[in-house]
Amino acid sequence: MKFDIDKQTIKDLELFPERGNDTCIYTYYNRTTTIGGQEMLYDSFNSPVSNIEFLQTRRDEINFFFTNGHYIKFKSSQIDFIEHYLKSQRIPLKDNIIDAFYDGLSYKLNPAGDYYLISEGIKSIIQLLINLESFVKGLNSLIVPSTLETDLDKIKKFTSTIFLKDIRDTKKLRFCQINKLDYLFRVQSKNSFRELLKTVYKIDVLQALSQIMKVEGFTLPNYSSFSQPVFEVEDAFHPLLSAPIPNSFLFSCDSNLCFVTGPNMSGKSIFLKTTGLLIYLAHLGFPVPASKLNISLFDGLFTTLNLSDNLNLGYSHFYSEVKRVKDIALKLNSRKKLFVIFDELFRGTNVKDAFDASLAIISALSKIRNNVFFISTHILEVAENLDNKDSIMFKCFESNLVDQKPVYDFKIKNGISKERIGMLIIKNENIVEILDEIVKMQRKELCQ
Repeated sequence: MKFDIDKQTIKDLELFPERGNDTCIYTYYNRTTTIGGQEMLYDSFNSPVSNIEFLQTRRDEINFFFTNGHYIKFKSSQIDFIEHYLKSQRIPLKDNIIDAFYDGLSYKLNPAGDYYLISEGIKSIIQLLINLESFVKGLNSLIVPSTLETDLDKIKKFTSTIFLKDIRDTKKLRFCQINKLDYLFRVQSKNSFRELLKTVYKIDVLQALSQIMKVEGFTLPNYSSFSQPVFEVEDAFHPLLSAPIPNSFLFSCDSNLCFVTGPNMSGKSIFLKTTGLLIYLAHLGFPVPASKLNISLFDGLFTTLNLSDNLNLGYSHFYSEVKRVKDIALKLNSRKKLFVIFDELFRGTNVKDAFDASLAIISALSKIRNNVFFISTHILEVAENLDNKDSIMFKCFESNLVDQKPVYDFKIKNGISKERIGMLIIKNENIVEILDEIVKMQRKELCQ
């Protein structure tokens, strides 16, 4: 089943670059060697699902490489050259002695780029097949996931058909062998060789993802089949931060809404963004930035972390927020199991309207079962006036004052934050003093 997500959520979670050089989650995960592997990873990144069998299969395949450390060392230049050769517009060489002799003699008398491309492309394929054959033989003593075994069978079948033992020394390839192999790779076995390359790219992706686990300390998610929502994570962190602070979280099965409070810059937004990222990655079957993640499957993820004005439609920020909440409410009406994240509801209006609207919306959401809501706010009074508190988890981030300056530990705690340090931050930055000094200077200039 397809996992429901929209452009706003993709933007909020920084999954893909908005500009060419943007740092994003996809580029962080992209440690593939080949262009084909990179394209396959990109397609996978765009295809979250809610199918537990598919996700467990991908999880098992990644874990196989992580556990056994048995890798193929791909050469990107070699694979890229093979692709270039396969896309050649030159008519395939004919598989007979007379044409082979003629093609070879013509190349000796007048070296042509097309024949060079073909011969070097074939040599690259042979070297790749030798490496693949060695890789498969090295797996004989290992227990391979059944789906990966099917892919490896394609390699075994193909390498057994071209008699590698007779052509291992590519420097001694005869003209008749070049013609025969060119006809094989580009005509006779064109489709089966393309399927083999897909397996190569798949292995490239699986190896890259397993390396992320080894290098970055990521883990693979465990999937729960419970009917009630499950979200349990240990030492989760955001991978794009230079020095992230890990947090652990256990979502109570009796709850459906997590209400997060805390002062500015205390870590609320990063926590919510990390939570959304974990949900998304888990529905890809990819390693997640945490030491442990137990999760049930959802039908979709919707976030509102960085909503902007829609000036093209004439929407103010507040109306954009209202439209966003309405759109998500309509999604909830579809009876799907959704994970929804709101960071600072209704920040685009006055405090009174923001309080009333937040209280009304959060109270209503807390009564909708089988969905999970994570909501943060600066308006602490909302928490005190919420009804249906039995279904709400209250979490907070706090700070300590050291020499009248807030110091944050960025760790999530139980309860409701009572801190109001906005004016303290403004005071510490001496903004009022700077403005007063400007006024004094202007008065002095008027008196001169």
